[in-house]
Amino acid sequence: MKRILIITIPLFTLLAVVLTSCVQQKKEILPGQMASVTRGDLILSVSSDGNLDMPHEVRLKFGTPGTVKDIPAENYKGKLVKAGTLLAKLDDVTQLLNVEAAQYSVELALNNVLQLCCGTRYPTFYSLATALMRFEQAQIEIAEAKIFLLDKKYYDTASNISLAKYDLQAVRSVYADPKLDTLQTQYTDIQQKVDSFPEFKQIVILIDGTITEISVVQKLLSDGDYSSALQALDLLSTSLEEKHSIVNNNSRLPGAYTYPDTSTSLAISRQALDSIVELQRMLTQDDFDRVKVSEQLRMAEHDLLMANMVLDENETIYRAGLNPQSLRTYNINIETAMINLDKAKQELLKTEILAPFDGTVVAVDVKINDQLSQFDYASKTAVHLVDTKTIRMTGIIDEIDITKVEVGQEAILTVDALPGQKLNGKVTFVSPFGTLQSGVVNFPVEIYLDPVENVELRGGLTATADILVGKRENVLMVPNRAVKGLTGDYWVEVIIDPAKASIEKRPVTTGLQNKRSTEIVSGVKEGEKVLIEVVK
Repeated sequence: MKRILIITIPLFTLLAVVLTSCVQQKKEILPGQMASVTRGDLILSVSSDGNLDMPHEVRLKFGTPGTVKDIPAENYKGKLVKAGTLLAKLDDVTQLLNVEAAQYSVELALNNVLQLCCGTRYPTFYSLATALMRFEQAQIEIAEAKIFLLDKKYYDTASNISLAKYDLQAVRSVYADPKLDTLQTQYTDIQQKVDSFPEFKQIVILIDGTITEISVVQKLLSDGDYSSALQALDLLSTSLEEKHSIVNNNSRLPGAYTYPDTSTSLAISRQALDSIVELQRMLTQDDFDRVKVSEQLRMAEHDLLMANMVLDENETIYRAGLNPQSLRTYNINIETAMINLDKAKQELLKTEILAPFDGTVVAVDVKINDQLSQFDYASKTAVHLVDTKTIRMTGIIDEIDITKVEVGQEAILTVDALPGQKLNGKVTFVSPFGTLQSGVVNFPVEIYLDPVENVELRGGLTATADILVGKRENVLMVPNRAVKGLTGDYWVEVIIDPAKASIEKRPVTTGLQNKRSTEIVSGVKEGEKVLIEVVK
């Protein structure tokens, strides 16, 4: 009879053996199969392939027919020029004559009113009136140039400065006229000698200095030194203001083309009435201040004298033949002449080509003495300007990833022609409409690169962009090949003892995943070693 040996093993011991066999096991660890659980920033990106281009470019043309006189752009080919730089110029003799003719029309319109209002009480030399007007226009244009410069409208700044320079050159031509030497003595209608005109040569010197100051501002704009240009414009405005009084005094004009009217007299009379009412109130007081009463009386007397003077002048003018209807006609004539003058000056500007933005001159397609006719001036490119600092990548995104991409996301770009060089950019456009190619739907995207220094980029270069669509900071990560399992049931194999090749299968909760790493939310600790699959 055989004996059977029965060994009793406690239940908890049996369970421990079973659990140990499930959790820890020995497995051969080959070289390259071990990786660490690390902490850091995990970035999720979507890749896009495409090409670089320079969308900010313009083919500049003259705005009027004529003969090409100067092409400074020839000296700038392949070089960066600043907004407002003069690139090409036509012979502007015709346009200058048109400006002078328009200015003469303004002069005639003013003369009608000045002669009627002032008679022969003022010295009459109307070209001086023109000079004053042109000088004041230059002041306005410089003031506007300052505003444009503050708004970073460099093209408009340069245009206004050019107009101011033209106007001041016209002012100079008036005061440099030799005929002024014959006008050193003038007489009123009652043969009273008027003070002689001052030295006009001194005014010419002042205007020459101002024109030189304007040339300095133009040079600063061409160099892109906008801060210094703004300071120079401030000084120029102050200088013009100081010189204005000199030009105004030498123009011998009755003020600023204003006419006394009944409304002005009425307003002054009301002030006098208010003074009298206040005077009556003061006199009713027992202890009135005689000094204050005397001052109030002088104020009322002054206002009444002013009102009377305006009415007297007003009556003289209307007796000379001016009435509301004729005054309106004169004003309309003046306004019409001023509009035509402005048009003539704009036509003068069309003889110049100024750089509308900072850019590189890549081609000059005209030569000095080229004739631009009425038929081809608007179609013939004079200068091709490209903003080489504004670079865009146009690429495509697969339909699987397009929902992750949004405008404003950052991107890191690499260019095939510049290995190892990384460039930064930002997504500016994501097309809502895809195109089907070879059975795959792709969506166009546009990425504008951040400004770069010392990197030469060209339009057409092949580039790849990694668009950053997600980011986790300071998280635990393992290589993707360390994570096993199915959705909702992931684990990693933690190496317990590399020497004994023992591992532990441990469930983990995952987070964000990119092409290389997976975020581990729970299940492992930083520094632990995990087993990864070896790619054969």
